[in-house]
Amino acid sequence: MIRNARRLAAAAAGALIAASLLVATPASAATCSGHGCDGTDPIDTGCSANARNATPYPKYIMQGSTTLAVVELRWSEACKTNWGRISNRVSPHNTVQVHVYRSSPHATTDWYGGTGTQYYGDQLYGHNMTVCAVGKVTTSSGTTYTSDPLCA
Repeated sequence: MIRNARRLAAAAAGALIAASLLVATPASAATCSGHGCDGTDPIDTGCSANARNATPYPKYIMQGSTTLAVVELRWSEACKTNWGRISNRVSPHNTVQVHVYRSSPHATTDWYGGTGTQYYGDQLYGHNMTVCAVGKVTTSSGTTYTSDPLCA
């Protein structure tokens, strides 16, 4: 009985050590850099690990006094990239989409989205450049509302 208790204690200690190693492991390093990040997924590349909003305020897509969606421009300090994120605030029947663009050197990403609650798009390199996010909502009746550009 004592032998089994020791085995269980050793197994439990080993599991705790293994779990602590998983928690202490740093996020994976970014797998892209510079313009090589253009058009890539910020999560797949590791660029989203410590991302933050690039502007103090988001853009709101409104229908009268109703907020249909919220658009954010995200920034990765590690990769020096930006991407857009949009949150659907009203109806699962509305389609929300987001994309980013850069004027110089010119680049744009595809629109990403759907009818869920939140989506993000691909990223563009933005170190010492202006990158803008634009969101749009298409209601179930087919009316489209587009945000003003959110730039940083």
